[in-house]
Amino acid sequence: MILGALATHVLTVEVGAFYRRYGSGALVETAHVLEVGPDKMGIIHVRFQLQVTRGNGNPTIETRTLALEAFQNKFKERVKNL
Repeated sequence: MILGALATHVLTVEVGAFYRRYGSGALVETAHVLEVGPDKMGIIHVRFQLQVTRGNGNPTIETRTLALEAFQNKFKERVKNL
């Protein structure tokens, strides 16, 4: 079945949950979801606190917003215990 082979798993994004992404080298990005909801145009966005850690350095923390689909494409791993 060709269509089945093209299907991908869609990550459910939940408020309060943590998601992680590993970049090149020792870069680790951890997102803590603060809010999920539509904007004025009806596009669902995820507002999250992002912690970026590079190697053994101090992490930087900032708040960001991405469209739900972009967030799901970037953060594919849900962190169970933080």
